[in-house]
Amino acid sequence: MNKEKILIFLEFVELRTKIASVFPMMIGFLWTYYHYQQFNWLNSILFAISVIFFDMCTTAINNTVDYHKAIDMNYKHEENVIGRNNLSFKTMIMIVFALLAVATVFAISLIFLTDFLLLILGGLCFFLGITYTFGPTPISRSPFGEIMSGGTMGFGIFFLAVYMTMYEKLLTSVHTMGNINISFAWFEAMKIFMMSIPLICLIANIMLANNTRDLETDIINERKTLVFYIGKKNAVILYQILSLLPWIAWLLYIVSGILPVWSIISFGLIPKHYGSVMRFKEKQTRETFPEAIKSFTLFASMYVIVLLLASIIG
Repeated sequence: MNKEKILIFLEFVELRTKIASVFPMMIGFLWTYYHYQQFNWLNSILFAISVIFFDMCTTAINNTVDYHKAIDMNYKHEENVIGRNNLSFKTMIMIVFALLAVATVFAISLIFLTDFLLLILGGLCFFLGITYTFGPTPISRSPFGEIMSGGTMGFGIFFLAVYMTMYEKLLTSVHTMGNINISFAWFEAMKIFMMSIPLICLIANIMLANNTRDLETDIINERKTLVFYIGKKNAVILYQILSLLPWIAWLLYIVSGILPVWSIISFGLIPKHYGSVMRFKEKQTRETFPEAIKSFTLFASMYVIVLLLASIIG
């Protein structure tokens, strides 16, 4: 495979956007080590491979479906990666199945290393991921795209990253004489959800920024996203609210003692984050869309560094 084909493949799976799955996973791993003083290298590596390949798969499905359903011929042949590079539609479908197969193999291996309940959890995640971009009415083309992307990637990946090590204390099943007893540590699950709120908000914002930027194109291609219903003005207001909530949650983590007091220094990054938010507020274009990714990357990087330092120095 030559360099040009590799670059086209990376664009097809949008590798640059995988930070939305890698960061929640990294933070989940670090939170497990910091909060529970435990970590499972084998399970975590297998999980990381499965997540990255499945994320690439869902993105590939999204680009393939967008190409197939496109009504706007300019978008289909000039903007979509398949049409712009004159790629084989059948080959792209084969790549989708190959990515899905790799993700599935690694996911199944984890079932044998953790608990049978992972089959249900993993199956649900695969189902939501595929229906997000595929089917008669993909979730990404509906008003629920932001909720689904933020919830599944911000919380779902975080939760499963913790589960890879803590499955025996988080969610397990015991099979006895034809009965199945399930143990669920709901309080720990709620704590994981609370710690994932910043990720949920900022990942949802990436989707919201994308849909705000593409509103006119989406209308032509009959994609009725949340922005279609609430309008650009309200979408920008929602974007600002979702950008503020992570900092409020961060303050609560510090005040409640979940994170060390010295984590307060991270608030020095607020001006940089605020500037990014304001640039997107001023105009919502292809040039300013990366501000949503920058905002997420800034906060998530801070999250990683704080947990890493907290794990080392306490």
